[in-house]
Amino acid sequence: MTKRGRGWSIFLCLMAKQEVLLRFDKVSFGYGPLKPILDEVDFPVRRGAKITLMGQNGSGKSTIFHLITGELKPDAGQINMEQRPVVATARQVISRDQMGLTGREFFSKCFVDKKYDLDLRIEEILKVVNLRAPLDKTVKAFSGGQQARLLLASALIQDPDLLLLDEPTNNLDKEGIAHLRQFLIDYKKTCIVISHDADF
Repeated sequence: MTKRGRGWSIFLCLMAKQEVLLRFDKVSFGYGPLKPILDEVDFPVRRGAKITLMGQNGSGKSTIFHLITGELKPDAGQINMEQRPVVATARQVISRDQMGLTGREFFSKCFVDKKYDLDLRIEEILKVVNLRAPLDKTVKAFSGGQQARLLLASALIQDPDLLLLDEPTNNLDKEGIAHLRQFLIDYKKTCIVISHDADF
Protein backbone atom coordinates (compact mmCIF):
# COMPACT_ATOMS: atom_id res chain seq x y z
CA MET A 1 0.00 0.00 0.00
CA THR A 2 1.28 3.49 -0.83
CA LYS A 3 1.77 6.16 1.83
CA ARG A 4 -1.23 7.98 0.45
CA GLY A 5 -3.28 4.80 0.67
CA ARG A 6 -2.24 4.25 4.28
CA GLY A 7 -3.23 7.85 5.05
CA TRP A 8 -6.71 7.31 3.68
CA SER A 9 -7.03 4.05 5.64
CA ILE A 10 -6.14 5.85 8.88
CA PHE A 11 -8.61 8.65 8.06
CA LEU A 12 -11.42 6.17 7.38
CA CYS A 13 -10.68 4.26 10.58
CA LEU A 14 -10.86 7.49 12.59
CA MET A 15 -14.17 8.37 10.92
CA ALA A 16 -15.53 4.93 11.72
CA LYS A 17 -14.55 5.31 15.38
CA GLN A 18 -16.32 8.65 15.86
CA GLU A 19 -18.94 8.04 18.49
CA VAL A 20 -22.54 8.08 17.36
CA LEU A 21 -24.60 9.86 20.00
CA LEU A 22 -28.01 9.26 18.44
CA ARG A 23 -29.32 7.07 15.64
CA PHE A 24 -32.70 6.86 13.94
CA ASP A 25 -33.09 3.31 12.59
CA LYS A 26 -35.95 2.92 10.09
CA VAL A 27 -38.16 5.22 12.17
CA SER A 28 -41.73 5.80 11.02
CA PHE A 29 -44.24 8.12 12.65
CA GLY A 30 -47.53 9.72 11.74
CA TYR A 31 -50.44 11.56 13.30
CA GLY A 32 -52.91 8.94 12.17
CA PRO A 33 -53.02 7.13 8.80
CA LEU A 34 -53.81 10.30 6.84
CA LYS A 35 -50.85 12.33 8.11
CA PRO A 36 -47.58 10.39 7.84
CA ILE A 37 -44.54 12.40 8.94
CA LEU A 38 -41.57 10.00 8.83
CA ASP A 39 -41.29 6.86 6.71
CA GLU A 40 -38.45 4.46 7.64
CA VAL A 41 -36.01 7.30 8.31
CA ASP A 42 -32.34 6.47 8.96
CA PHE A 43 -29.69 8.91 10.15
CA PRO A 44 -26.90 9.11 12.74
CA VAL A 45 -25.89 12.12 14.84
CA ARG A 46 -22.25 12.01 15.89
CA ARG A 47 -20.83 13.69 18.99
CA GLY A 48 -19.89 17.28 18.25
CA ALA A 49 -22.13 17.52 15.18
CA LYS A 50 -24.11 20.68 14.44
CA ILE A 51 -27.25 20.04 12.40
CA THR A 52 -30.04 22.30 11.18
CA LEU A 53 -33.57 21.11 10.39
CA MET A 54 -35.34 23.35 7.89
CA GLY A 55 -38.70 22.90 6.21
CA GLN A 56 -42.26 24.10 5.94
CA ASN A 57 -44.61 24.14 8.92
CA GLY A 58 -45.98 20.67 9.53
CA SER A 59 -43.09 18.93 7.78
CA GLY A 60 -41.98 17.11 10.95
CA LYS A 61 -39.17 19.20 12.43
CA SER A 62 -40.65 19.51 15.93
CA THR A 63 -41.86 15.91 15.71
CA ILE A 64 -38.22 14.78 15.39
CA PHE A 65 -37.40 16.74 18.56
CA HIS A 66 -40.33 15.14 20.41
CA LEU A 67 -39.17 11.70 19.28
CA ILE A 68 -35.63 12.40 20.48
CA THR A 69 -36.82 13.54 23.92
CA GLY A 70 -39.23 10.63 24.25
CA GLU A 71 -42.36 12.79 24.33
CA LEU A 72 -43.48 10.83 21.26
CA LYS A 73 -42.84 7.17 20.44
CA PRO A 74 -42.18 5.93 16.89
CA ASP A 75 -44.84 3.84 15.16
CA ALA A 76 -42.05 1.62 13.86
CA GLY A 77 -38.27 1.44 14.01
CA GLN A 78 -35.97 2.44 16.85
CA ILE A 79 -34.26 5.55 18.21
CA ASN A 80 -31.00 4.54 19.84
CA MET A 81 -28.95 6.76 22.15
CA GLU A 82 -25.48 5.85 23.30
CA GLN A 83 -24.68 5.95 27.03
CA ARG A 84 -27.90 7.77 28.00
CA PRO A 85 -26.83 11.32 27.07
CA VAL A 86 -28.25 14.38 28.80
CA VAL A 87 -30.67 16.05 26.35
CA ALA A 88 -31.92 19.61 26.87
CA THR A 89 -34.34 21.61 24.75
CA ALA A 90 -34.59 25.39 24.43
CA ARG A 91 -38.19 25.84 23.35
CA GLN A 92 -39.75 28.79 21.53
CA VAL A 93 -41.74 30.23 24.44
CA ILE A 94 -41.86 30.04 28.21
CA SER A 95 -45.00 28.30 29.44
CA ARG A 96 -47.64 30.48 31.09
CA ASP A 97 -47.39 28.66 34.42
CA GLN A 98 -43.71 29.70 34.69
CA MET A 99 -44.25 33.41 34.08
CA GLY A 100 -44.72 34.19 37.76
CA LEU A 101 -41.50 32.46 38.83
CA THR A 102 -38.41 34.38 39.80
CA GLY A 103 -35.26 33.82 37.75
CA ARG A 104 -33.85 31.63 40.49
CA GLU A 105 -37.05 29.52 40.67
CA PHE A 106 -37.16 29.25 36.86
CA PHE A 107 -33.64 27.80 36.70
CA SER A 108 -34.18 25.51 39.70
CA LYS A 109 -36.90 23.76 37.66
CA CYS A 110 -34.17 22.60 35.25
CA PHE A 111 -32.85 20.11 37.81
CA VAL A 112 -34.35 17.11 39.55
CA ASP A 113 -32.01 17.44 42.53
CA LYS A 114 -31.35 20.61 44.51
CA LYS A 115 -28.20 22.43 43.39
CA TYR A 116 -26.45 24.20 46.25
CA ASP A 117 -24.34 26.25 43.83
CA LEU A 118 -27.36 27.28 41.75
CA ASP A 119 -26.77 31.05 41.96
CA LEU A 120 -23.19 30.62 40.74
CA ARG A 121 -24.35 28.39 37.87
CA ILE A 122 -27.00 30.93 36.88
CA GLU A 123 -24.49 33.79 36.98
CA GLU A 124 -22.08 31.89 34.72
CA ILE A 125 -24.72 30.79 32.20
CA LEU A 126 -26.27 34.26 31.93
CA LYS A 127 -22.83 35.52 30.87
CA VAL A 128 -22.86 32.93 28.09
CA VAL A 129 -26.18 34.21 26.70
CA ASN A 130 -25.18 37.86 27.27
CA LEU A 131 -27.96 38.65 29.76
CA ARG A 132 -27.76 40.54 33.04
CA ALA A 133 -30.66 39.89 35.37
CA PRO A 134 -31.37 39.95 39.10
CA LEU A 135 -32.36 36.48 40.26
CA ASP A 136 -35.43 37.74 42.15
CA LYS A 137 -36.92 39.34 39.02
CA THR A 138 -40.02 37.50 37.72
CA VAL A 139 -39.92 35.89 34.29
CA LYS A 140 -42.91 37.91 33.05
CA ALA A 141 -40.96 41.13 33.74
CA PHE A 142 -38.41 40.23 31.05
CA SER A 143 -38.83 41.36 27.44
CA GLY A 144 -39.48 38.84 24.66
CA GLY A 145 -35.82 38.89 23.63
CA GLN A 146 -34.69 38.44 27.22
CA GLN A 147 -37.08 35.52 27.65
CA ALA A 148 -35.59 33.91 24.53
CA ARG A 149 -32.16 34.16 26.18
CA LEU A 150 -33.58 32.72 29.41
CA LEU A 151 -34.87 29.72 27.43
CA LEU A 152 -31.45 29.14 25.90
CA ALA A 153 -29.77 29.56 29.28
CA SER A 154 -32.19 27.08 30.90
CA ALA A 155 -31.05 24.44 28.41
CA LEU A 156 -27.34 25.27 28.66
CA ILE A 157 -27.29 25.26 32.46
CA GLN A 158 -28.00 21.51 32.31
CA ASP A 159 -24.67 20.98 30.49
CA PRO A 160 -26.35 18.68 27.95
CA ASP A 161 -24.62 16.21 25.65
CA LEU A 162 -27.28 17.04 23.05
CA LEU A 163 -28.70 20.58 22.79
CA LEU A 164 -31.99 21.00 20.88
CA LEU A 165 -32.87 24.55 19.81
CA ASP A 166 -36.36 25.25 18.45
CA GLU A 167 -36.42 28.52 16.45
CA PRO A 168 -33.83 30.14 18.73
CA THR A 169 -33.72 33.43 16.79
CA ASN A 170 -37.38 34.23 17.49
CA ASN A 171 -37.64 37.46 19.52
CA LEU A 172 -33.89 38.10 19.28
CA ASP A 173 -32.57 41.39 17.92
CA LYS A 174 -29.59 41.54 15.54
CA GLU A 175 -27.13 41.70 18.42
CA GLY A 176 -28.74 38.69 20.09
CA ILE A 177 -28.70 36.67 16.87
CA ALA A 178 -25.04 37.53 16.26
CA HIS A 179 -24.18 36.49 19.82
CA LEU A 180 -26.08 33.20 19.44
CA ARG A 181 -24.40 32.49 16.10
CA GLN A 182 -20.94 32.94 17.59
CA PHE A 183 -21.89 30.85 20.60
CA LEU A 184 -22.88 27.94 18.34
CA ILE A 185 -19.69 28.28 16.30
CA ASP A 186 -17.67 27.92 19.51
CA TYR A 187 -19.94 25.27 21.08
CA LYS A 188 -18.09 21.99 21.57
CA LYS A 189 -21.00 19.62 22.13
CA THR A 190 -23.73 18.28 19.85
CA CYS A 191 -26.47 20.63 18.70
CA ILE A 192 -29.56 20.29 16.50
CA VAL A 193 -31.36 23.50 15.50
CA ILE A 194 -34.82 24.04 14.02
CA SER A 195 -34.87 27.35 12.16
CA HIS A 196 -36.74 29.17 9.40
CA ASP A 197 -33.98 31.78 9.28
CA ALA A 198 -31.84 30.75 6.30
CA ASP A 199 -29.33 33.57 6.89
CA PHE A 200 -28.81 32.39 10.49
